Amino acid sequence: MLIIGSAAGVVAMGMEKIDFFWYLKKIAWLALIGFLVGAVAFMFTRTLF
Repeated sequence: MLIIGSAAGVVAMGMEKIDFFWYLKKIAWLALIGFLVGAVAFMFTRTLF
């Protein structure tokens, strides 16, 4: 979700002509999966150590 939450993301969207709904359909679900996998990995390592 970095592309919609930072100045660099807004510039990238402008340069590549990416609109918000295209991003939601094509990329946001991948970002969400990455976030969830990272959260699970964090919780897993926290229980081990």
